[in-house]
Amino acid sequence: MFGSTTVRWLGVLWLVLIGIGLFAILILIPSGTWLPEVASESGKLLLKRYNAISHLFFLLLLTATCLFLLHKAQSETATQYQTEKNAGSIKRILQWVRRHPLASGLFAFYASLMLQQASWFYKEIISWYKDIHTDHLLNNFALRWELVKETMFRNDFRFFPLSHQDLHILSWLTPYVSIWMLVNAAELVTICILSAKTAGELSNRSNRKEILLVFSILFLFDTATGFTFFQFIYSERIVTLLFAIYIYFYSHYWKSKRSRDQYLTILPALVGIFFKDTGFILFTVPPMFVLLAGCSGALAGRPKLSRKTLEAWINAYRLEICLISLIFVLAISFLFLSYIPSFYHGNNAYDSALRFSRFESDYRFGILMLTMATRSILIHLRKVRFSLLDAFNIGALAYALGLFALVGFRSSNYMALPVQLIATLNLTMLWIWATTPLIHKGDNTKLIGIAGVVASSCLIGIEHLEGKGFNHRISKMKVDQESWVQTYDRLRTITTNARQNGEEINIIYSKSWFRNRGPLERLNFDRLIYFDLEDDVYTVMEGVGKGSFYSPVKGDLLVNIDTGKRLATHHIDMTAYREIYNYNPNENNGKIFRRIQ
Repeated sequence: MFGSTTVRWLGVLWLVLIGIGLFAILILIPSGTWLPEVASESGKLLLKRYNAISHLFFLLLLTATCLFLLHKAQSETATQYQTEKNAGSIKRILQWVRRHPLASGLFAFYASLMLQQASWFYKEIISWYKDIHTDHLLNNFALRWELVKETMFRNDFRFFPLSHQDLHILSWLTPYVSIWMLVNAAELVTICILSAKTAGELSNRSNRKEILLVFSILFLFDTATGFTFFQFIYSERIVTLLFAIYIYFYSHYWKSKRSRDQYLTILPALVGIFFKDTGFILFTVPPMFVLLAGCSGALAGRPKLSRKTLEAWINAYRLEICLISLIFVLAISFLFLSYIPSFYHGNNAYDSALRFSRFESDYRFGILMLTMATRSILIHLRKVRFSLLDAFNIGALAYALGLFALVGFRSSNYMALPVQLIATLNLTMLWIWATTPLIHKGDNTKLIGIAGVVASSCLIGIEHLEGKGFNHRISKMKVDQESWVQTYDRLRTITTNARQNGEEINIIYSKSWFRNRGPLERLNFDRLIYFDLEDDVYTVMEGVGKGSFYSPVKGDLLVNIDTGKRLATHHIDMTAYREIYNYNPNENNGKIFRRIQ
């Protein structure tokens, strides 16, 4: 893959860059009286320019590396792949649909559910894209500062420079969130197909058609999947997609040893480590344990580590060595793109108070742990060989522990989606192992397939009966979004009627996801007023007297689109207001009040 000379030069370059970074942190910044104060205008400008230049260089280098890997993979592609490609993508898709009619129907049904959920009213989306409809939709290729600032200009020791940038690019192509949701659906279908194929590869049962349907039912209707894919704002979508591509090509390489699969394993790993600060665990821990297993002689057909066979050992584990080396790439990137600017800025680490805060598992995680424990015992007793499944399981466990150490871990949360992917893979593998002895020359294949669908559906039903499953999560999200949309629409109707009647319109809002005022600024108003609940201060943000303090008067509108319980929590006196709209008395959101005195 890479010659020894290339590796040596890369090692020297890495040491030089590490030396420069450490010099900046230990000597240059602490003793740099020549540097401007970070709070000054020149300090802010210096920090902004450093982040812009360093991230631009990073993106150019990453793009060039990805193109190089794609070129190498293409050049290594065998003739059979070219033949398949010439068959035509549409024709192959139609053939696939005919082979998997039930899975295709399931995907179509699920995509329709996702489309019904599509809305602009997602948390960060409201502020990130507050100006997407400006300039007559002709300036769609402009960089969106809110999105760039969220990931590349944080200066709080967090590091995920590519996070949300898929949405950034998607917004250049279309402003319609329904299309965005279809892209979400395509990503999810890809994950299911690749993961099902991986299960077939790992079990040597790739000819069993029910694998796709069993895996899809279990994964699509998992709480973490709904949490993540029915919204746009979570980078776990792309991390899990890249991880699914990674385990698919890694499994292929494990059997075929084709260079093409080698490059296509490295590519998603290289990109994936920059989408989530804990993402590197998923892509580097599995090859670490493959390497350890190989060194101990636990892998069939792979050499043990010894001086006599060092060259053969390096050649046998070239992919694993490259994947583990991504840690050094990540370290250099983190040092220059996050640590140095954060150190200069003086911020504390983001969410440091949440470390080791909670660990909530579910039965899927329990089955994952049980499978790991059972296979570990069998490997120790030499009943089975260490496989990639064991490496992926260890990677998932390490990822869960990494989340627990940083922000806490909950199996139902969007952050746990990569772990749930591997847990679902294990459930599917257990089904394959359990039913393989029952297959008699294909006579009862359909019956076993039906049993798999019924069994996986029953597991989803049990989760639903517990009251915290997929349906509970999606229903709650739907209610929240409907309350936002309908309250905003009612507020627009109220302000439009007031404008037609010549009335003064003052809209008061407090801390919420609408704080950046994008949707609110499109309403009719004379003043848009922010109510600071902490200090009990009203400030005019837009309109007459912008920037001045304000005292509420009779007729003012106080809106609670998504403020929730904050008004009650801060003991705000509401006796001066009359409720004129309430989306649902059982919900804390979706209320409009008019001041009556």
